[in-house]
Amino acid sequence: MDVFTMVALIVLISCGTSVLTTYFKSKHKYRSDPDLLERVERLEGLIGDQSIEDRVRALETIVTDEKRRLDREIKSL
Repeated sequence: MDVFTMVALIVLISCGTSVLTTYFKSKHKYRSDPDLLERVERLEGLIGDQSIEDRVRALETIVTDEKRRLDREIKSL
């Protein structure tokens, strides 16, 4: 085995080990923090809330309204 190949393998193994260690630490922290789990569940509830979807639909209707598009075209002239 060439010296440069050996050095490259050592660097790759050490970087890979560092990445895996960081990943497993963050995964463990997420599971062990009850406040974080509570916040995630609360935010998931907000995202799934029907009223937010209704608001987004209303905004899409306003933005894609034909009269509003015509007004923008006239102003751009």
